[in-house]
Amino acid sequence: MMPNRFAIRSYVRQDEAAVGRITQDAFGPEHATRSVWQLRYAHPIDELGLIVEDLDISAENSDAVTGRIVGSLQFWPIRISAYPALLLGPLAVKYYLRGLGVGRLLVKQALGQISQRNWDFCLVSGEPDYYPKFGFKPVPDKVDWPGPIERQRVQFINLRSLDLEKLPDHTLPVLSDID
Repeated sequence: MMPNRFAIRSYVRQDEAAVGRITQDAFGPEHATRSVWQLRYAHPIDELGLIVEDLDISAENSDAVTGRIVGSLQFWPIRISAYPALLLGPLAVKYYLRGLGVGRLLVKQALGQISQRNWDFCLVSGEPDYYPKFGFKPVPDKVDWPGPIERQRVQFINLRSLDLEKLPDHTLPVLSDID
């Protein structure tokens, strides 16, 4: 259970520098060279992004870049062939808060808010043992990821009645939605 000192709010564009810092701290400076970033051309979908603030951090004790922000989750528009989809991530939480349920709460809240939208699927490139608890499954082999990736990291969840596993057996490329 997440302690009461944390509050989740919507992402705003002014959070961009803080989210960038938290993401770099969580994944290292080379994170943007991974193939998943080929799908993140422009900006994330601002209205779907979530921020976690630590209410116990005072202005005097806050980091100049991140302030009270200690976690974030973003979504990017993608397509699987012609089907509208979302790419979840990065999910980033400051290292000293890992294991407290902050990430879990972000994912649950985010999936709740996207489930009523017009995307067919949500993909994630993440830890193979973390995302299944939210309903994610390994992507079928017919889904063609752009660039090299550890295949077991790519997972999906159906958001509407369309089932990715039951689509015709031909290659389904994953593309940025601005291609």
